[in-house]
Amino acid sequence: MKNKKKLTLLIGLILVLVIATTGTIAWLTKTSSITNTFTVGDFKPPTTSPTNPEESITINGNIYEPSWNVEEEHKLLPGVSFEKDPYVGIGAGSEDAAVYVYVENNFSNKIYFTINEGWEAVEATSGLESETYTSGLFKYTNGLQGQDSKDTWTITPLFSTIKADDTAELSDFTVEDSKKTEIKVSVFLHQAKDGEGTLIPDETIENAAKTEFGIN
Repeated sequence: MKNKKKLTLLIGLILVLVIATTGTIAWLTKTSSITNTFTVGDFKPPTTSPTNPEESITINGNIYEPSWNVEEEHKLLPGVSFEKDPYVGIGAGSEDAAVYVYVENNFSNKIYFTINEGWEAVEATSGLESETYTSGLFKYTNGLQGQDSKDTWTITPLFSTIKADDTAELSDFTVEDSKKTEIKVSVFLHQAKDGEGTLIPDETIENAAKTEFGIN
């Protein structure tokens, strides 16, 4: 019986020793990680004038009118025309872009413009004269190719002047109370190629532009 108690005590001491020894063992461990940094495609705002690359400009966005002076009064009268030349540009390092411009005109069809070469009407309202428009969605046919070291601009603006026809009357210059006496020009840029460098179908981009401006 005494031998059995001694054996039990001995086994207990061995277990305590094993547990104590195991608790002090240092296992080899190692952790590793890798971080991947990505750049994000973008259409940066240009910083130089479309008509003079040596001239620095500051604009909010990607549309610029060199001839429009915000400090001057632009009073609509029959037969009057104003220089208004919306160029579209992308800054250095931008992605290739498909370019659409949307013109909102709250006046009658007697206040209109003629689009320049390189542009085409997608869905637009005609002006009083042939080949003229008052509003609508327009596409720059060549798109813009991004460059690493300089801005890229449309070669021509969408149009160069806004004209009030000789036959315009006061009612043509009058708009509803809920609208403003203004002509708004907005630009829509869409990546021209997918991640593999394949051109995105024109129909896909055009539908995106229509959706952006609420054109059904």
